[in-house]
Order: sequence, then C-alpha cells, then structure tokens
Amino acid sequence: MNTVMPGRGQERRRFFRIDDEVYLEYRQLPEEDYQQRLQQPAGSRQDTSALALQLHGLTSQSSSILAQIRKRDPEVGQYLAIIDRKVELLSRALLGSQLGHISGPNHKVNLSGSGIAFYRTEPLPPESKLELRLMLFPGHTVINALGRVVHCTETGHTTPLPYRIGVEFTQLAEVARDALVRHTLELQSARLRQQKEQRKDTS
Repeated sequence: MNTVMPGRGQERRRFFRIDDEVYLEYRQLPEEDYQQRLQQPAGSRQDTSALALQLHGLTSQSSSILAQIRKRDPEVGQYLAIIDRKVELLSRALLGSQLGHISGPNHKVNLSGSGIAFYRTEPLPPESKLELRLMLFPGHTVINALGRVVHCTETGHTTPLPYRIGVEFTQLAEVARDALVRHTLELQSARLRQQKEQRKDTS
C-alpha cells in the first residue's frame, strides 16, 4: 500500500492508495468547458448523488454518538439505528432512479483521495481534462469530480486495455474526498483482517 501527495492546487495531505473495483464513467472535456466548470464551487451541482453523499457523510459523523447512546439506552439506540437504516435505503432508492443502469463494478482501478488510475483501450494525452463519476461498493457511494491526466503509460501486456491512465482530481467536494479516504481505509482494514484470519487457518 502506497501513499501519495496531492498535486498542485490541493491541500498537502497524505492519502492511501489501494486497488479496487468500481463503476467508473468519464468523458474528456474541452479546455474551455473544463475551465468554466473549474470556476464553479465543488459540489455546487446538487443532484441526487450529491444529496446521497451528504446523507452518507452525516451518518458516518453520527456513528460514534450512536454507539454511545446504545450503551446508555439500548432501546433508544436501536430506534435511532433504524432511522439511519431508513435514510440509507431512501438515498439508495433515489440513486437507483438516477443510476439504475449500474449493476456492479466495471473497472479495476487504483484509488485514493487525490486521484485515480484506470486502464483503457486507447491512450489519453497528459493534461487531458476529464469529468468523472464513480460508484464505490458495497456502499453505492457516488463521487463526482474533475481531473487532469498526469500520465498515460503503455503496460506492455497483451490485454484489451493496454494503457494505464493516471488522473489527479482537480475539483472534488470535501465531503466526497472524505468519503473516498474513509472507503480506502475501510477496504484496507477489511483486507488486513482477512489476511490475518487466513494465516490463522493455515497455522
């Protein structure tokens, strides 16, 4: 597992990078359109996915408080947990109405809070500007971002997707970045637990 430093124009934080499978859509933007979009505040487009992301962030923020309430008053804690579950189901239903064509992951990627790398059939020139949308699993979290291609390398492997494209996020709402960071850490923790259990089984 590696760490990366954000590129120019981003806050100087370290981010974990991790291999993952996500649903990814992207399109190349003309420079003029990209610059216009870049002037808009991140997260200003309040579509269904942005609302669902905000709800998910609020649920995560309240999880520690809910755990404390459950210790003091289990019945109240259970009731609040049911409300959280209702909100989660509602947000997924709203996303389903907008993104109903998504059945599961379609790309293997390398992901962090500062960028993404994926494979494709054709090269993309460095400095190409992209609009990206990805869905993380299993939480069905949708992330919208703008990015620029920082490298395009030919893998040298005989595969249908011989080009590896590295993209730096240039516009990403803070709630979306937090969701990405939380996702990568949770995924890494789950893999470490799985490896530990496998070592126990073989010992």
